[in-house]
Amino acid sequence: MGNWRSRAVLATVLLSLMALAPAFAGATERPCNGSVELCDRTLDHVVLPGSHNSMSASELNWSLPNQTYSMPHQLDRGARAMLFDTHYGIASGDDVAAVGKAQGKADHDTMYFCHEYCQFGHTELTAGLKEIADWMAAHPREVMVIVNEDYVDPDDFAQAVSDSGLLPMIYTGATGPWPTLGQMISSNQRIVMLAEHDAGTEVPWYHLAYGGAMRETPYTFPNSSLLTDPNQLNESCRPNRGDDNGSLFLMNNWVQPANNVPKITDAEVTNTKAALVARAKACQTRRGILPTILATDFFGTGDVVGAAQELNGVVAKPYLEVTKPKSAFVKAGKHATFKVPVANFGDLDATGVKVCAKVPSRLAKTPKCATLASVPMDNTPVTATIRVITKKTAKGLGTMTFTVSPAQVTPLATSTKLRVKALPKKHKKHKKSHKRH
Repeated sequence: MGNWRSRAVLATVLLSLMALAPAFAGATERPCNGSVELCDRTLDHVVLPGSHNSMSASELNWSLPNQTYSMPHQLDRGARAMLFDTHYGIASGDDVAAVGKAQGKADHDTMYFCHEYCQFGHTELTAGLKEIADWMAAHPREVMVIVNEDYVDPDDFAQAVSDSGLLPMIYTGATGPWPTLGQMISSNQRIVMLAEHDAGTEVPWYHLAYGGAMRETPYTFPNSSLLTDPNQLNESCRPNRGDDNGSLFLMNNWVQPANNVPKITDAEVTNTKAALVARAKACQTRRGILPTILATDFFGTGDVVGAAQELNGVVAKPYLEVTKPKSAFVKAGKHATFKVPVANFGDLDATGVKVCAKVPSRLAKTPKCATLASVPMDNTPVTATIRVITKKTAKGLGTMTFTVSPAQVTPLATSTKLRVKALPKKHKKHKKSHKRH
């Protein structure tokens, strides 16, 4: 289990060096967690949409699930905080039986995501963490917090984090004062890892959630009115685990019925933007700080993301970037094709994106514009194709200017070169004259 230790030491050194450097110059060049306005805020001053029992999903055929979607698909839908459970387990065919921490550690049993009874659903821990690692690697402008309800040894969990590929993105600094989101992104230390029960003493990046880093609300609400009735909100925000020194604030916002069977119909009531915003503000009044995490069941139902945006004071919008197309070299009279990649780093899909080109009139005719129906907010470029017909008389070098005009934001521009090779001149044939003799 030594691999993660050396990597964690290196990451700590890099963070220390970063602390001596100037503030990240590129923090406002691209959004952080979807919004440019969040880049200069420290983590404890950002509200994160979150999910409870994140691993327990009907999409994965779990029984009695708390969530509809798998963890990568929750991330797709905007979740930036996750609460999950980890256990040792013994597999027997397709079933897994959870075992206690001491026995599992001693027997080197496999670790799983599961909720108390692994027979209701389970995912091998390293494989599940790898899905999160792959998603975060593909989305380098995102910051998230993970709270592990841990029933596994800290060293074993740390090894799974290392094996999954998650370790290079783990935050290794102190739990306050927190860096800004821009600084976390600059250092690539974008995942804060907290343990509910035992963070150990040998894993420098693993922090005890309720040992100073975090405070929370209660989490046992038998009906939705306790989370939505204005007369009940103050009581719903009373202190539970963690003291008032915790700079991160977890707002537990789900219904736990008497039979412990989660219902999506409850989430339809408790996950509305209005309900979440009202309760978060009530919690701010009682506890002195705004919640950092809005933890919900059935993430994707209601508007948890919209609630977080309102509480953060930001408006969802696209943030487009256009990549300079390659230059083209063609013969006169032929067509040149330009590929214009457009990516969206914002928190709203861009629609009706028009890509037009201006070309020197001596070289070509003005081409038709291309329209991209949608550029999704997933950083993946969508390519517009512009076809330019050069003139038969054209020759020389010119600049192509491309304008990208989304409906929701300011147009962008880029350019490239078009070189046209002149057609060879045709030589006139001379008729021979015949003299009469």
